[in-house]
Amino acid sequence: MLSVTKNQHTVGLLVLLAMVVAVFSFETIAYAQQETTSEAIPVPSPGTDLWRSIRDRTQPDITDPSLRNVSPRKLAKDLWVEVNSADGDIVGQTQVLGPDAGALINTLGEQWRQFRMNQLVPVAGYVLGGMLIIIALFRIIRGKIRIKAGRSEKRVKRFSLYQRTTHWTVAITFITLGLTGCILIFGRSVLLPLLGGDVFGNLAFAAKRIHDFVGPVFGIALVVQFILFIKGNMLKPKEDLMWILKGGGMFGSHASSHRYNAGEKTWFWLAMLGGLIVVASGLVLDFPLFGQDRADMSLAHIVHSSGAILILAASFGHIYMGTIAMEGAFEVMATGYCDANWAKEHHDLWYEDVADRVEPYPDAKDEHKSDVVAQTPSGA
Repeated sequence: MLSVTKNQHTVGLLVLLAMVVAVFSFETIAYAQQETTSEAIPVPSPGTDLWRSIRDRTQPDITDPSLRNVSPRKLAKDLWVEVNSADGDIVGQTQVLGPDAGALINTLGEQWRQFRMNQLVPVAGYVLGGMLIIIALFRIIRGKIRIKAGRSEKRVKRFSLYQRTTHWTVAITFITLGLTGCILIFGRSVLLPLLGGDVFGNLAFAAKRIHDFVGPVFGIALVVQFILFIKGNMLKPKEDLMWILKGGGMFGSHASSHRYNAGEKTWFWLAMLGGLIVVASGLVLDFPLFGQDRADMSLAHIVHSSGAILILAASFGHIYMGTIAMEGAFEVMATGYCDANWAKEHHDLWYEDVADRVEPYPDAKDEHKSDVVAQTPSGA
């Protein structure tokens, strides 16, 4: 009996609590509806008052009957057309500090958007896609570039550990920036329809953050690489011109070169000077703290995006030649050493300067030691 009474008491408390919650909810809803229907507290705001007057205006203060009852949408459209057709932005006075703060409507942002979607994105696609097609055709026609004399049993040191570490730092950060940059440029057209808004939004946000933070690291590594690799990359007009006229020896006669050939020098100066321009414009976009206005930011966007696309397209050729196109090329930057026959064929003038530093491969040394041990008499 006592248990039943306790259960009834508990049920009664729950019912009472539910009634209190329901009443409180109804009162909250009613209060919210009352607040939405009541007039808002007036706050002085000239910009807001302007747009509210355009939105709420149903009868212009004019005497022409044909222009009465103009819709708010029509008024806003007419205002935008008038602002957009002006020679420059309509600028007034404001207490807000900062570049372009006094502009009623800044049209430069829309001009940049139109340039980006109608010119930059399509042209960038043509440039990158065209370079990939050229590389594919080159592979079909030329095939893999073999060492004609075959691999030797000797090697020569070409790059130090410090040079290789700097190169790979630049390479990794450059590829990271290239991938994230392509997501930001082509993502809306290519990835958004495939991934959907939520997934692409998170991907684009992550790409933007990675791009912003990796960019300065790439800039520092690029300066270090410029200092380490400028020796040997100075132009030698006579030898470089002959190398170009012979097509780098790709299709016939041998083309002599020193430590770097004309193709490598071209890539070096394009990557260094162009990369520094792209880095500088990227820093302008990363740190808008020095009074940059919308015009400065739009110009920085154009320089940054256009320069990055050109360098990225050229890097396709550099990456191809340094990895799968040429036998023995990748191991040079991976180990710091190149095969002696590879050096003779591609950098013969440089090989003449370092011929006294040629050494056998480590495994060849081990094999030689094994042969010596095998040939030594047991009683010796």
